[in-house]
Amino acid sequence: MKFGTELQAHLTPEWRQQYIEYEGLKTLLFSMYDKKQEYLEEFDLPEDPDELNAQYDHSFFEGIMSEVNRINIFFQEKETDAKNRFNKLSSEFARQLELLHYQAMGKETKDIKGKKVVAIHPARVKKLEAKIYTKFKMAFSEYYLNLILLQNYQALNYTGFRKILKKYDKVMDSKRGKKCFETNVRGTYFEKSKDVEKLIESTEKFVTNTLEKGDRNKAMQKLRVPPLSGLELKKHSTTFMSGLMTGLAISILAVVILGSAVQDKIDADGKYEGDHYPALVAFRCTFLLFLFTLLVSWNTYGWRNAGVNHILIFEIDPRNHLNYLEMLTIGMMFLFAWGCTLVLYIFSPLVTPQMRPETWPLLFFILVFCLLFLPAPIFYHRTRFWLLQRLFRIFTAPILDVRFADFFIADQLNSLSTVLLDISFVICYYTTFWNKDGLGQCSRGSLWYRVFISVLPPWFRFAQSVRRYFTTGDWFPHLLNAGKYFSSIMVVVIATVAGIFEEKGKCDKLLYCNMFIVYIVFACISTLYAYWWDIKMDWGFLDHTSTDHKNKYLRDELLYAGGKKFVYFLIMGFDLIMRCVWTINISLADWTFLHKQIVISITAVLEAFRRAVWNFIRLENEHLNNCGQFRAVRDINVRVISDAQKQNEVKDEESDDEDQKIIAAHHRSAHNTPVASPRGSRSGSVNHPPLSGSNLSLFNRKKKASESSNQV
Repeated sequence: MKFGTELQAHLTPEWRQQYIEYEGLKTLLFSMYDKKQEYLEEFDLPEDPDELNAQYDHSFFEGIMSEVNRINIFFQEKETDAKNRFNKLSSEFARQLELLHYQAMGKETKDIKGKKVVAIHPARVKKLEAKIYTKFKMAFSEYYLNLILLQNYQALNYTGFRKILKKYDKVMDSKRGKKCFETNVRGTYFEKSKDVEKLIESTEKFVTNTLEKGDRNKAMQKLRVPPLSGLELKKHSTTFMSGLMTGLAISILAVVILGSAVQDKIDADGKYEGDHYPALVAFRCTFLLFLFTLLVSWNTYGWRNAGVNHILIFEIDPRNHLNYLEMLTIGMMFLFAWGCTLVLYIFSPLVTPQMRPETWPLLFFILVFCLLFLPAPIFYHRTRFWLLQRLFRIFTAPILDVRFADFFIADQLNSLSTVLLDISFVICYYTTFWNKDGLGQCSRGSLWYRVFISVLPPWFRFAQSVRRYFTTGDWFPHLLNAGKYFSSIMVVVIATVAGIFEEKGKCDKLLYCNMFIVYIVFACISTLYAYWWDIKMDWGFLDHTSTDHKNKYLRDELLYAGGKKFVYFLIMGFDLIMRCVWTINISLADWTFLHKQIVISITAVLEAFRRAVWNFIRLENEHLNNCGQFRAVRDINVRVISDAQKQNEVKDEESDDEDQKIIAAHHRSAHNTPVASPRGSRSGSVNHPPLSGSNLSLFNRKKKASESSNQV
């Protein structure tokens, strides 16, 4: 893997500006190489090549020194903070235990704020002591991860300087890079400091001896990220399972397509005279859930490759979380089970003639939701419990504070409104109208509970936005965001009223109803409102405060597709088209229920893909800018770099052949570009001007680590 990619994959988002500017230095290096080649096309190579290099590399080495000083300052500050934090955690733990001891003795004392603390009954001591231990185990666990991050910061920057200076020697045919590395990098504070390593050892000892009563295995199980060898083994087994489930799912879907082609004949042979509409809705409900799982797997893969730290953003435990392969496995496994159930349904008149075919989708529906809410610690229980906790926080809005994961999942529910309505239909049909003509009764849009369910997703986000306003005190953007979801609620209400007017005969046809015209107006306003919010607020495009105008109408930093702007413009167009898909349903007023449900199924799938694309850009913007202001500084690293990567030689980001190809490409580019006559003569000293000062703008970010750390 190229080091530039490796750096992006390992860095912490809040420290993005504090790592070595590797790509900028590499660009500067090849710019110097081009200038050198221009000179050599006109003049002879001097006896000492370094004499020529010295005329061009002033900006490069000045940039190296600037980066070293900036990284040293930032590292020293973070190291000092880590030392202070360890002292505070250990002293606070001792203070709370001492306070509890005085309370247990029946003595009144004062806490750290000077408030009186009353005595407690001795029977409660053990319970309160267990809470203190649990709280500090979590605190030291996160602190330990912070130390690993700081250790990784050392390793990444050390490796970055070694690689860029080694590349300098290779490209410029010099040894000045190695000399600079030995003189200015090796032995600097951030490279030689062992204090972080000592803090790691101290933390391990404290947790082992104090919090875990000498049980080191238990302590390290909670502290350390699983070893890399275990991760590799897990990755291989997960890859195998994901491939197996994908193959099975594709195979069963092929059987489903063949079975659907001969379904009419199967129904005739089995003498089945029922309708397939309830089964269509039940199967669509579960299919959309599995499709969303697969799309989230796609999202996770894209975030990981682009270096978007979704683990930090969603506040997920970095030791226990699903990777994209595991999510793919889950999605494909359920899709395979879904296909098997659908095959049983199709062939039910022949295979199980004594049982109604609608029983199969009902059984599968019950199985899926039982697995989701199963309280037993099996079947990815940590992930299921995490999701249920988020859903609880969403349903109790605006009582609880809103976190990023809460609003993000609530946004997903807005795209899953079809699933929620399908769930209500399945419950209605199978509990009241099964074996009767309940199809029309359970699908009428004027039913109060269907209206209530349709309003729930935008209500969740409306309540969350209002809560964010009361929490932060900022009317912008929270009240404007609440207004967006209020417009969605109004669209649902007006559409319901228009449907009631048609049912009561106040309108000959829905298309000619005045209330329907009002619905169209509100729906258009809501669509444009939501689209503008996507582009401007959620994605951070149309940034007028941008300091870099190379990405016009977008934003300064673009992570996906190599930063190709046309990809982002295509996504903007795709989002607009998908936002307007609801207009297709307008033409369904005179269609049969079957046709309507098929089109609803298609639009629901399109909305799922729109949401998946929205997820990519939304997380990218949150990763880069913390635009929602949801995150405090939580220094959690996703992957661990071993000390061996710092001490031992690692693979170069390109092989020698690749370096030669890059050099050759730059040489051809310089050769084909018209070159102005250089100053100086063949016999005299080299007088070609060095690179302009504009190249130093790569390093004019924020050299004082104190200013940068305050922003972090």
